[in-house]
Amino acid sequence: MPVDSPRTGVAVAFAGALLLSLDTLLLRGIDGHFLTVAFWRGLLMGLSAMLFMLLLRRRRHPAFGPVRSPGGLAVAGLYGLASVFFVLGVAFTSVANLLVIVATAPLWAALASSLFLREVIASSTWVAMACGLAGVCVVVLPGLGASHAAGDAFALATALCMAGAFTMSRRVQEPLGLAPSLGGGMSAIVLAPFVPAFGFETRDQTVLMALEGAALMPVALGLVALAPRYLPAPQVGLFLLLETALGPLWVWLFIGETPSANAALGGVVVVSALAVHSLLCLRSLPRDLRTRNVPDPD
Repeated sequence: MPVDSPRTGVAVAFAGALLLSLDTLLLRGIDGHFLTVAFWRGLLMGLSAMLFMLLLRRRRHPAFGPVRSPGGLAVAGLYGLASVFFVLGVAFTSVANLLVIVATAPLWAALASSLFLREVIASSTWVAMACGLAGVCVVVLPGLGASHAAGDAFALATALCMAGAFTMSRRVQEPLGLAPSLGGGMSAIVLAPFVPAFGFETRDQTVLMALEGAALMPVALGLVALAPRYLPAPQVGLFLLLETALGPLWVWLFIGETPSANAALGGVVVVSALAVHSLLCLRSLPRDLRTRNVPDPD
């Protein structure tokens, strides 16, 4: 594959984001006990990662990065927590609320980088954070005390765990593309004693769970992890906004779950803030980094 291949990066990032946008639709379709779903989702993701690592048979390969250091394992653990909270969010709030709140993870990561890594935050990032927080308030505040308030809290916990993983990743030297899948396996081990039933009631639920955990998530996350090798991170971030925009659309089209007016308005605010911020970050990069790929370390 050519080193300078922005078209490849666009295709990889688009495919990864498109597949991720189907995540909530499949979880809604499974409609099982949230602990059972979280367990199997994590276990199948973890098994997929282990199978991939076994096929490599080279411990020096960059894919083994997450297991080479305590920092890598900590990042995987945070992704595992995020996966559990995400499933809980799907179970207890609307998909639109969930995805809008989770989309703010990069903004929380920027704040964490400033507090814990002493990194200087650009003024545009502060503005984006303020807009993102305003969008989340539009989504969450009208529903405080309602039945989906707990789900909104789980969505925020997902965003904060992802922000922690993003921030800690900046201190880990090894590639961490398999960290989310390995984290899923770690979460399954922790959840196992609390799962009320390991089986599903129908064959359709079992098939959807296998598709979700063993195929969709590992492939989607693998593509998202691969994309920054061909495109700058802010440009990849723009593609990831597809999940926030398309996720509620798929659920509305196939299941009939209509987003609330507050979720739609808050989503517009959050997505716009993130999109503008990513574009500004992209423009601030040197021209050669906008058009050229980072050489593959393999």
